[in-house]
Amino acid sequence: QGSELSTAEWIEVFRQARELGAAQLGFSGGEPLVRQDLAELIKAARDLGYYTNLLTSGVGLTETRAQALKAAGLDHIQLSFQDSTREMNDFLSHTKTFALKQRVGEMLKAQGWPMVMNVVIHRMNIEHIGRIIEMAHELGAEYLELANTQYYSWAEVNRAHLLPTTEQLKRAEAITDEWRVKLAGQMKLFFV
Repeated sequence: QGSELSTAEWIEVFRQARELGAAQLGFSGGEPLVRQDLAELIKAARDLGYYTNLLTSGVGLTETRAQALKAAGLDHIQLSFQDSTREMNDFLSHTKTFALKQRVGEMLKAQGWPMVMNVVIHRMNIEHIGRIIEMAHELGAEYLELANTQYYSWAEVNRAHLLPTTEQLKRAEAITDEWRVKLAGQMKLFFV
């Protein structure tokens, strides 16, 4: 990770951004949990007055690490899933992490964070949107972001395989709207 900024360099970036008026700092990646200094970075961000958020796959999050992030002042964690079943989640992520993500969801609730889930939506999982919402509800999610793929970087290169049809998008949004009514007051759904 020779091209990564050091802890001190990141903290200086945070300071400069705060002086320019930035108020929220999201830690995402790749996978931000690979940084061993993550708790230190979060604490520095909180000390500067940022609202802090971590977007993670959950890989590398242990009870001890979760407690350290909570003590550092992390406001919330957004847990990413790829699909509603172990088979599709693990296929789309090229990992065997579905069960781990379920355990991490329980860990987040135990630490007092709101259960916030994120699923990137594309042609390979858009037909499962109802089951994805149902899974999030079963896991106790209070917020679910159904984030349609943004076509830059690897997504642009794979656009032909990922881009849903207009009909699929309309149907997925209609299913999301039906679930919004069904889960009113229980879970907020964002279709973005």
